[in-house]
Amino acid sequence: MTTLTIKTNALDNNIRIIKRLANGAKVIAVLKGNAYGLGLTKFASFLQSKGIDNYGVTELSDAVTLRRNGIKGNILLMTPLYNSEDITTAIDHDITLSITSTDCAHVIDETAAYMNHPTVHAHLCIDTGFGRYGFLCSEEKQIADTVQSLRHVRITGIFSHFHAAACRNEYYVKKQFQDFTHLCDTLQKDGIPVGIRHISSSTSMIKYPSMNLDAIRIGSAFLGRLAVPNDYGFHEVCNLSACVDDIYELPVGHNIGYGHSFKLSHNTKTAVISVGYYHGLGMERHTDFRTNFFSPIRIYYKLKGTFHKKSPAASFKDCRLPVLGQISMNSVIVDTTGCNISVGDMVTFPINPIFVNSAVPRVYM
Repeated sequence: MTTLTIKTNALDNNIRIIKRLANGAKVIAVLKGNAYGLGLTKFASFLQSKGIDNYGVTELSDAVTLRRNGIKGNILLMTPLYNSEDITTAIDHDITLSITSTDCAHVIDETAAYMNHPTVHAHLCIDTGFGRYGFLCSEEKQIADTVQSLRHVRITGIFSHFHAAACRNEYYVKKQFQDFTHLCDTLQKDGIPVGIRHISSSTSMIKYPSMNLDAIRIGSAFLGRLAVPNDYGFHEVCNLSACVDDIYELPVGHNIGYGHSFKLSHNTKTAVISVGYYHGLGMERHTDFRTNFFSPIRIYYKLKGTFHKKSPAASFKDCRLPVLGQISMNSVIVDTTGCNISVGDMVTFPINPIFVNSAVPRVYM
């Protein structure tokens, strides 16, 4: 069976590093996207056993699932709710809500009043330049008036999100941080509670440790997959494990895979492995920054992708087994020449777990 294998010793290592870099700030584990592919409830349970008891999700259904599976810490829903039924569900499961606008705040307050619920916890969401959710920093009076109008909601936090933490130009990060902290200070001076302040994530935790504030939201750093150089000893935590279905001796010139795009340059011992793009193998993230087609940065990344693209390969003991031809939906062919491998043996592929189909079992080892 094809499985996503999560190495708990590597996770332990990464958690230790994160706690050290947090330097006293709370760690909020972001569990969006099926916990970055690690499996929502399994990963949350693992984190809970390691003393991490603050979580962030983007789907109400994920928050409810966590509660129903024994996760007892604070769960922050980082996206807004405007539907009273959804808000009722969140309140019933003790979920901390996000307030992104005056209307959002009022419907939460009205729903809590209807439920005769004394206090709903919520964080204020601030848009410091991302363009995704939240009050603008310039809306100080509106934020203050909104908070003061609430009768059944207690503000326990305030947060924003960096949009360029991985970029070389530090201006935007520093500007967002300055705007965010200025707003927090202004609200506090006006007697508006803000609770814990958090704007930093995995990348900024490393590049800008002074911006950790009261809490940091961590996702990709748990996986050891960083947008900045790994100078701290993070380990990648996942492999896609799959079985050797069959082994063949194929002659020079033999076609491999779809498209008539690959022919063997020499006699080759091959193996068919039961894993493909259905499982996430070979899937990549493509980001179009919409820069000018002939801009230097676009040309650089196009050339880098063309000449420095890594060929996928499986690992078996000390053998590297290059992928031959195109990856199929449920199978891939690899070169096993010179490797003592047999039908039924398990090989592993490095993988970004976010691309691994949620139907693939997650195995913590």
